[in-house]
Amino acid sequence: MADEPHVIRGIDWRETFPFTNIFRSFRVAIHPSKILLALVGLLLIYIGGRVLDGLWLDRHLAVDGEIAIYQQSLDKDNPGKAFEEARKAARQRTVETYAGALSALEKSELKTHTDRVKAAREGEYFGELKKYLLDERKRAIEAANKAFANAKPKNDEERELAKKKHDQSIREIYDEAADQYRMIDSIHGRGLFITLFDYEVSQVNNVMQGVYSGNWLVSGGVVTSVINFFTVGPCWLLSQHLLYFVLFTIWFLIVWSIFGGAVARIAAVHVARDEKISVRQALKFSASKVLSFIFAPIIPLVIIVIVGLLVTVVALLGNIPWIGPILVGVPFALALAAGFVMTLVLIGTVAGFDLMYPTIAVEGSDAFDAISRSFSYIYARPWRLVFYTAVAIVYGALTYLFVRLFIYMVLGMTHSFVDLGMFAQAASTRELWTTMWPAPSNLWKLPYDPTMLSMNLGESIGSWFVALWVYLTIALIGAFAISFYFSANTIIYYLMRREVDATELDDVYVEQLEDDFSEAAPVTAAPAATPAAADPTPPPAQPSPVPDEQTRPDEPSNPA
Repeated sequence: MADEPHVIRGIDWRETFPFTNIFRSFRVAIHPSKILLALVGLLLIYIGGRVLDGLWLDRHLAVDGEIAIYQQSLDKDNPGKAFEEARKAARQRTVETYAGALSALEKSELKTHTDRVKAAREGEYFGELKKYLLDERKRAIEAANKAFANAKPKNDEERELAKKKHDQSIREIYDEAADQYRMIDSIHGRGLFITLFDYEVSQVNNVMQGVYSGNWLVSGGVVTSVINFFTVGPCWLLSQHLLYFVLFTIWFLIVWSIFGGAVARIAAVHVARDEKISVRQALKFSASKVLSFIFAPIIPLVIIVIVGLLVTVVALLGNIPWIGPILVGVPFALALAAGFVMTLVLIGTVAGFDLMYPTIAVEGSDAFDAISRSFSYIYARPWRLVFYTAVAIVYGALTYLFVRLFIYMVLGMTHSFVDLGMFAQAASTRELWTTMWPAPSNLWKLPYDPTMLSMNLGESIGSWFVALWVYLTIALIGAFAISFYFSANTIIYYLMRREVDATELDDVYVEQLEDDFSEAAPVTAAPAATPAAADPTPPPAQPSPVPDEQTRPDEPSNPA
């Protein structure tokens, strides 16, 4: 009898091509609980950065374009010296501009240029200078209104033309006052966090715009912007503002150990069991593992520093006359071995960082297990990890573009329909609504900077609240990116674990929650049987369990 033909009725793509599991990341990432946790984490980091900026002294804040100055100095023969000279020159230009504005106050203590420069370095008389600018603006507006009122147009056409000229002059007066205020306000310096934040956001925008326009290798394109994102901004803060870097990094690690760990935990359970734990349960888990989340990426760096310092201490022997070089040269092989160890640890830390949080979230383990597993998976299957990461990056970029386009459409339609219902004009004669919230210009420039000096008190308050809600909406893009990062890397961790340890994807640590006990039905005594229903026959005796024998769950018990 001929063999019956085999009919393929379906293909399990996730089993046949495991990398397709990464395409679940979008569905996992857009879950509201993960977005909410990521958004709260972003807001806490932003608030913490702004608080640090407020506590920092003005003279230690950034000058305008400081990161660009730092980036340009990297090409010089002596980058540190070139940066300091360029930064001092930029600061001096700001001081000279402010000193020039102080000359308008006509104070006796500001008669000479030297006095004004000295006051400018400390940012003195700022309140009086701002009041002077507002008074000058008021006088200019009154003069423009008087000139318009005294005009004698002969017909409607001339009257309309005079009205347009008047409105244009009012707008120019407001714009000039706003520009002057920005110039004098720069004397306070720019917050280090907001400087870094704006630079990193600009690099992300360049990456997305480069992908859209096909600009991959040219300056400002995808590759250079990605490199700048991870190197220029953080290295500037580390090398030029070390104390600030340390304090901000501590705050960053604490926030993301709690909220990032919670996102990773929800993603771990979601991916393995297709179940969604609550935000409270996720935060409880991350809080219990907060030290593990914090120290997982730090411990390898500490090892590198310790080994490096040991090599440095031994190298001090080389300063001993005559015999020093011999003491360094003979055991130099040990220094090379130390360099080999530091290189392995550094590569493992950088390449395995993305797996550390998922390890703790999936296994419920500690920092040492996270380091051990991430290093093991990297060196056991490096190219598999590279492939999974590349798929996640491409897929993540596409989904990020989709989310960004969605938010852009939300903002654009909201702005358009509100604009239809607001006919009022601002004090600057511009449309009130576009003054409070300029329309999003394009997909790459969603943030905006409202000019509060061009509005009265009521308009400023309204504009502040509009900006608050708009920026919370824009922050959802960043929250999605963070949620996708943890979701995708959690899936990659599951795939790497199955590849190296042969562990199934649905194996995840689940802690025994107190709620499980509290929600159990209470045990109550059975009601007494009525005499008529009582069974006088005693129950048969049950065999007592034998302590030395255990019943396997996959075999029937033997009562004999």
